[in-house]
Amino acid sequence: MPPDDAERAEDLRVMLPQFALPGEERMPMRELPFVHRFHVPDDPDGSTIVLLHGTGGSEADLMPLAHRIAPRATLLGVRGRSHEEGMSRWFRRLTVATFDQADIRAEAEAFAALVDGAVASYGLDRDGMTFLGHSNGANFAAAVMGLYPGLIRRAILIRAIAALEPMPEPDLAGVPVLLITGTRDPYGQHAPALENWLRAQGADLDALRIEAGHDLTLADATAAQGWLKRNAGDGNA
Repeated sequence: MPPDDAERAEDLRVMLPQFALPGEERMPMRELPFVHRFHVPDDPDGSTIVLLHGTGGSEADLMPLAHRIAPRATLLGVRGRSHEEGMSRWFRRLTVATFDQADIRAEAEAFAALVDGAVASYGLDRDGMTFLGHSNGANFAAAVMGLYPGLIRRAILIRAIAALEPMPEPDLAGVPVLLITGTRDPYGQHAPALENWLRAQGADLDALRIEAGHDLTLADATAAQGWLKRNAGDGNA
């Protein structure tokens, strides 16, 4: 079902930069290693969703989706620093399914610094943070989980595949992960390797397959919303 006028207006609102009326407290933006956008809802519940866009996206792209999933969550949208034919990405692609390993590791190190800086600068609760990635952003989030275990403690990975070679063997015991693959996604044939890796490392994995291609659908939002309500900590539903 397409969004109605009220939902479209709310989508636009969350994509706008955070602002304050005269006399109201203004959220100060911090200098962090990545371009980012910070949105605080009217009635925040203490949870945060960190957003990692797909190829060609921006720090605002996933905000409407995340707001529908968790209307009271604070949103931290981040822009990848790599570029491919003018499109923003999280790391360089060599072929359809092979990637620049040095670039992944360098950007993962910078991203870890971003998360630490955001926690310190914005007063975020690490245990209340969920990382939501789509496509290239989801691939990157999974790579960060492998390289910096403990940094990402809850993840929603939409249309993700494994990017690291070789895959490390971190301890991901008990880390809740939702992996959503589209049955018509041309990249979906590569998803089982990531699924098997997450299970082997001990992640608390829910792997779903939905009738979809590579793009986001309403089914993704519905699945993610239900999963987050079941897997978020206190105050993060």
